[in-house]
Amino acid sequence: MQLKSMTNSQYIHGDYDKDGTPNIDDKKPFDKSTKGQVNPEVSLSNTIRYVEQKRRLAEKYAKPIAKKEGMKYRIKDTYSIINKAVRRDPAVSNDLIGLRAETIKRKQAQQKWSMFNKKFKVPTSGQDDKYKTLAGSSNPYRAFHSNFKIKGLGAEAQFRTKKFGKLNDGMHIAYKQGKSTKSFLHKSKKLIRLGF
Repeated sequence: MQLKSMTNSQYIHGDYDKDGTPNIDDKKPFDKSTKGQVNPEVSLSNTIRYVEQKRRLAEKYAKPIAKKEGMKYRIKDTYSIINKAVRRDPAVSNDLIGLRAETIKRKQAQQKWSMFNKKFKVPTSGQDDKYKTLAGSSNPYRAFHSNFKIKGLGAEAQFRTKKFGKLNDGMHIAYKQGKSTKSFLHKSKKLIRLGF
């Protein structure tokens, strides 16, 4: 297909260099010898497909209501949906800025977290002890979180042990790939028992 006749969808989801990575996610979309995504954890092509799937579902629900009630309807376009989702919150995201500290044992992480919360005046509502809030759940993640704002931008500080860091990072990759994280639960329980 010639570039002049290419649609927006073909441009975004297509694969110029035929390396298996959609153009929008490809580090170098014209170079087959360079493989890899811009962000290995997140695919904008998949995000756009997800929004488009929701738009089709919205059409399915809106059309019969509008017809029955003698109304007109519209479904917000993909660009507008993404734009609104990002601009709705002036902080952009509660974790636009990510800070992390690692310690050997849980008690050390908890102490650093507590001192950080006092120093940066993190409101109680922004403090989350994941050892407590996730206790008894099937979620194996554990750390201490502080969510606050820096000059109006969302920031999250995480305090964790190095051993939980490795476990949490593995779970993060699985989560981003849409896989279950339940397989990490046994190791998580063991680390908790050992004071990590």
